[in-house]
Amino acid sequence: MADRGGRQIFERFVAALAKGDFVELEDLLHPEYVEYFPQSGERLRGFAAFRAMLERFPGGLRADVGLAGAKPVVLGDEERWVLTPGYTVVPLAGPGTYTGTVRVRYPDDSIWHVVALFELRDGRIWKRTTYFAPEFEPPEWRRDLVDVLPRDSGSDE
Repeated sequence: MADRGGRQIFERFVAALAKGDFVELEDLLHPEYVEYFPQSGERLRGFAAFRAMLERFPGGLRADVGLAGAKPVVLGDEERWVLTPGYTVVPLAGPGTYTGTVRVRYPDDSIWHVVALFELRDGRIWKRTTYFAPEFEPPEWRRDLVDVLPRDSGSDE
C-alpha cells in the first residue's frame, strides 16, 4: 500500500464512517490498530473490536453522521503542542502524527465535536486517541466577553 498523507486518510476515514463502509474502514486501519478514549479510560484493539463498537452504537449508525459542508480539519506532520487548562502539555502533531477535528450528528440528533489525535504506520491509521464533546450554548455569564460565531464557521476568524 502506498504511503498516503494524513489529511487524505482522515478525510477518507470520516467519509467511510458516515457511509458505514466497513471495507474502506478496514483498509484504512492498521492491523495493529489501537484506539484510546481518555474521557472513559478505555482502550480498543483491532478492526474487529472497532467494527463491533460501531455496530453496537446506541441508536445505530446514521447515514448522515457527517454534517453537510462540515469538512474535517487536519493538522499534521510538523510538531505542534498545546497546554491544557490543567497545565498538561499535549502533542497535537509531530512527524507521522496528525490531529483531526470534525462535527458529527449523533443518532439522537445532537451535534458533537470530535477531536482525534492519530499516528500513521505503513500508510494506515495505527493509533488514535479520540475526544468527544457535545455542542452547547455559551453560558450567560460570559456572553458579554465573547463573539458568538455560527457553528459551522470554525475557529479561524
